[in-house]
Amino acid sequence: MGATPLVAVAERLRRATGNAPTASVFDEIVGSMSDAYAIQAINRQDWLVHGRSLAGYKVAFTTVESQKAFGADEPVYGTLFKDMRVGSGGTIPAGLLAAPKVEGEVVLEIGKHLSGDALDAASIRQAVAAVYPALEIPDSPIDGRLTAVDMAAANGAAAAYVLGPRVPIDEDFDLAAIELTMKQNGKVAGSGVSSICMGDPLNVLVWLANTLARTGTPMYAGQIVFAGSLIPIISAQPGDEFEATFKGLGTVAVGFGR
Repeated sequence: MGATPLVAVAERLRRATGNAPTASVFDEIVGSMSDAYAIQAINRQDWLVHGRSLAGYKVAFTTVESQKAFGADEPVYGTLFKDMRVGSGGTIPAGLLAAPKVEGEVVLEIGKHLSGDALDAASIRQAVAAVYPALEIPDSPIDGRLTAVDMAAANGAAAAYVLGPRVPIDEDFDLAAIELTMKQNGKVAGSGVSSICMGDPLNVLVWLANTLARTGTPMYAGQIVFAGSLIPIISAQPGDEFEATFKGLGTVAVGFGR
């Protein structure tokens, strides 16, 4: 597909929201992940030009099961902006999101610039400066079920996120052994451990850094990466309250207005 059709699809997706969704782009771009990421990049640049600030990235489909469910053979990433952040303990106003979901995730903060060809696991591990207990809240601008192509083109369905306390770490910190307990309205709704994310959240970051590097996109100190959900995704209803406790890291919470 040429540049002009991609720009048109990008504009359609950029204008769409969960409350005003658009049709799947899968057939329109013939299932091409490279075209899907080109569309995401067009929109990322447009948003940056119009004043949004880049916070980092989210990575979805970090389990084999989720990849199979969405017709993917690897994870999919989206871009996070600082205006998507909701304070821990805050409430997302009713009606702002159409069909929000909640995921409990470990977030990695990059402490060093990452670019080039020599992005091995050891050097990337040295670049991880801190972790956060976090919630990701996706809300798709696509009408109906998403494919992996839709996810990539539609910025990973990124809508909002919540960060708990920043926890500086050293190289001995075990990123794969972080335990999560999620409560929904005071009752346990799920539990998991961070090794579910490609065996180790570090593997997620290695995949992302190298995937971005192949497109000439560096990662910068201070950027954050959501490394995938530790539990099955939960649909949020008006009035719901979520609290996620990550052993050794702390707690993060968010509510949804009625």
